[in-house]
Amino acid sequence: MSGQVNSLLVEMLAEQKKQTAILERMAEQQGLLIQALAEEQVDQDPDARPLTYMDGTPCR
Repeated sequence: MSGQVNSLLVEMLAEQKKQTAILERMAEQQGLLIQALAEEQVDQDPDARPLTYMDGTPCR
């Protein structure tokens, strides 16, 4: 019984490590996306009307 519990705990730990790695990659990618969006908006007037909606479609 103890061997089964240990095996299950090892499997759970391995899965948590995988999930943590995925979350870290997601956080890094989101940070890069935020930086890219911020750099894209440097030349824009913050008071100007937007040219596109958040989904990318042009404003009318």
